[in-house]
Amino acid sequence: MPKTRELDIAERTLICVWKSPPISMPSTTISEKTGIPRSTIDSVYAKACNRGFEPNAHIFSIKDEHVKNSKRTGRPARARLDWCYAHKDWPLDQWKRVVFTDETSVILNHKRGGTRLWRRSDEAYEKTCTRERWGGYSEFMFWGAIQYDHKGPCHIWRPETAQEKKEAAKDIKAMNTTREPELRAEWELNTAMKRVGIRNKRGPKPTWKFNAEQGALTRSVKSKGGIDWYRYQKHIILPKIIPFVQKLQREFGIDAIVQEDNAPSHAHHYQTVVYDLASVTRLLWPRNSPDLNAIEKAWPWLKRTTTKKGAPKNRKDAEKAWLAAWKTLPQDSIRRWIEAIPVHIQAIIEAEGDNGYREGLSGARRRQQHMQKRQQELQEEQYEDCSSSDSEDVAQLYEDLDDLVE
Repeated sequence: MPKTRELDIAERTLICVWKSPPISMPSTTISEKTGIPRSTIDSVYAKACNRGFEPNAHIFSIKDEHVKNSKRTGRPARARLDWCYAHKDWPLDQWKRVVFTDETSVILNHKRGGTRLWRRSDEAYEKTCTRERWGGYSEFMFWGAIQYDHKGPCHIWRPETAQEKKEAAKDIKAMNTTREPELRAEWELNTAMKRVGIRNKRGPKPTWKFNAEQGALTRSVKSKGGIDWYRYQKHIILPKIIPFVQKLQREFGIDAIVQEDNAPSHAHHYQTVVYDLASVTRLLWPRNSPDLNAIEKAWPWLKRTTTKKGAPKNRKDAEKAWLAAWKTLPQDSIRRWIEAIPVHIQAIIEAEGDNGYREGLSGARRRQQHMQKRQQELQEEQYEDCSSSDSEDVAQLYEDLDDLVE
């Protein structure tokens, strides 16, 4: 898979000029002339329009802020590539053991999918032909877990109440009371080993202070009832993930592995303690890598299903629709999403972990690429067969000549 390159400002300006009236050159034609992928051309033109570029304005003007390249802060290529190399040899049976987990945001009055309308070819990115959406708004978060043969539990996050905050403070205080003697003993041992053989060292002697740096459990004072390590552990790990993994082991003999991303609530150091006590293995995957988590494919399916007859108007209807849709999520689709993980890993390795890799190819596009690759392999095999047969014919000809000479 070729590695994508960043376009300079001249190329971006040229795309906007060709796409705008009166030229209105199709993206396919521009791609043929420049070698730039059609999806990149559409993306550059759409970003320019969103930044204030008016292609149908009486006075045509393209400014630097319309076409400048935005800062790329998405997927960490090095971390993605290292992760893929570490798991590229996993067989499908190994991926069948993984319990994929994640959350998604649910927005009220927002319908998944496009809306059909009549427009001219040069009006694709006009404000009257686009639907605005603010990505920072969500009504609630929906969490779910899936495994190859079994659909896991789900959870709808609700705001934390004042009473729950008080109970959380008491619970954390009790956990710290239990943890402090053990952590202090470990600190004193490590400090004593570091100071062995040191005489008259300048500065004050180290003293024990139980804080976050020494392992004390705390919650952020800026938290507004969101999902932090404590809530994730209290509502997800203990009542949902661990019982589900234990059920897979007890009833089906599946030694499951829990996959989570590196979100702060998931990667907190105390979550490791809880999983170790329950003898549950975790598989942390690189951030901003939805192509490496099979459950990411479930969110578009659920959003289409819950808005098929119109987007829910209130939270109660939305929660009811999402819980019902989760029950009807086809297990065959889950299996297909998990079976695609090794394919995505290989594609990311070929792209050297680059951010330009797009995992959302349609089934028809994937089949087309597979057929093209297969045709190329067949042509190479036919060429090799012809070469070998030609060599055999030449050798037979020499033998016949030798017989005539004799």
